[in-house]
Amino acid sequence: MFRLTSVAAVAVLVAGLGVAEAQAPLTASGAWVREPVPGRTVTAGFVVIENPGGADIQVVGASSDVAGTVELHEMVRSGDMMKMAPVKSIVVPAKGKVELRPGGLHLMLFELKKPLKEGDTVTLTLTTDNGATVQASAAVRKFRMQP
Repeated sequence: MFRLTSVAAVAVLVAGLGVAEAQAPLTASGAWVREPVPGRTVTAGFVVIENPGGADIQVVGASSDVAGTVELHEMVRSGDMMKMAPVKSIVVPAKGKVELRPGGLHLMLFELKKPLKEGDTVTLTLTTDNGATVQASAAVRKFRMQP
């Protein structure tokens, strides 16, 4: 009986390794957070998320050390207007990347715990559908419109 249990345990470990291999961890780079409008407790965050693995990974949540709530959002066209709308997840394709940027997919940080100013650094944490997390250090900077 001991031998059968040991074989079963090894089989579970090997199967687990296969899952881990298929769900390689994400990386996050180039993160930044927009300096909020004075007196406001909401701002936006941006980051490039890369997936070196062989299977798509979904980002299903986010948090930050400076915000009570962080939501995944996107900008969508509604008639002649651009509107912001929450999304349930962001798919990062296998061997690909997704750029969270102004005017597209982004993070919304609500209930800021302190005023943020250019030069500050905050932590953004992304959570995937399998429970893994990836952190990024994000510089606070002023938003400048591109010409």
